[in-house]
Amino acid sequence: MEEAATPPQGETDRDARRRRVRIRLPATGLLALVAASTALTLLLLQPLWEGFRVDGDAPPAPRPTGGWAPPAGTARILVSGDSRVQGSTGDYTWRYRLWEHLAGREGLDVDFVGPRTDLFDPVSGRYGDSRYAVADFDTDHAGVWGSTAAEVAERIGREVLDTDPHYLLLLVGVNDLVEGASGAEVLDRTRDIVAAARTAKGDLQVVIGEILPVWGTEDDLAVNTAAAEYNAALPALADQLTRPDSPVVVARTAADYVPAEDHWDEVHPNARGEVKVAAAFADALADPLGLGSPYPRPLPEVAVGPAAAPRVHAEQTADGARVSWDGVPGATRYEVFQRRTAPDPDERVRLAEVAAEADGGGSYEATGLFAGASYEFEVRPLKGGDPGPVSEPVRLEVTADPPPAPEG
Repeated sequence: MEEAATPPQGETDRDARRRRVRIRLPATGLLALVAASTALTLLLLQPLWEGFRVDGDAPPAPRPTGGWAPPAGTARILVSGDSRVQGSTGDYTWRYRLWEHLAGREGLDVDFVGPRTDLFDPVSGRYGDSRYAVADFDTDHAGVWGSTAAEVAERIGREVLDTDPHYLLLLVGVNDLVEGASGAEVLDRTRDIVAAARTAKGDLQVVIGEILPVWGTEDDLAVNTAAAEYNAALPALADQLTRPDSPVVVARTAADYVPAEDHWDEVHPNARGEVKVAAAFADALADPLGLGSPYPRPLPEVAVGPAAAPRVHAEQTADGARVSWDGVPGATRYEVFQRRTAPDPDERVRLAEVAAEADGGGSYEATGLFAGASYEFEVRPLKGGDPGPVSEPVRLEVTADPPPAPEG
């Protein structure tokens, strides 16, 4: 693994937990006339003040109807957000699935841009990992593990200025919700991201992904309720922010997403979830933005969990046997299995589940073995709840006199 890169600014906990309550009072008589006049004045001034909003019903401004087309030549795509953009050790990432669709299946001239190429290693807690499941693709991105929408808003202007993209793909917001923000607050922060990005490039085409649900956290109900609030309001925000030269559209990333099946842990997509996210962004790029075709349906069936089996070693000890194995990229834990092969062969049994060590590997001490018996040991890697392939069995014959323990 590469040396850990220093994460960009914005990795500290956020203190802002404000919740806004808007109260609408009925206006009657002269008060109604004054209120209507004031609202009309503010609506006329609204295009001058990006981010200004008027509470209350008002005739919506006509939304540009489209006609957007990809740029001549190479289409530059900046993918920005949090851990769901960056990905972790052993992942394909949905960035790969989207690149595979656009550059491979569609044959488009696309260039993913961004200040990073790395993954995050959840076992060591380090940035700078390069162990993708498939590394032969354009890995540039602007995703940072743990980022909030507020933090992305702070850095997006510089990222756009430095990379000059035609398209900004955004997937962010779950960390804001986990830290206590409301769906409405994350919408405001999303608005800030678009405003900051447009300051750097006014004709940017923006695709905003819905917030994926969580599963298995202590706050599932609160977080998923706020995420649903955000997702429901996102199309209206996109319509409001869309300009003739700078469309804002929504990728329906949460549609048909089942976190119990599509996450490898409580928050992060596994390979199946990555395909769903990539398909949603591909669909939004195709219609209405005109870049490529929608993602093919039905979605492909893909394997989840670590892609490789570990290499296992076993040696006799004074108390039994020490089973050890080399690390598998992406594995966060391992299952250890044992079977007696002679005499009187028995069924394979699961001995233990062992967390991955800092280097990705691990070991286990098996006890209660019979002298003169032969055993097989196997190890299966898992990423969160998703199992990978079982190792080849390693055989060990237990002698009557185990080797002496090492001195010192």
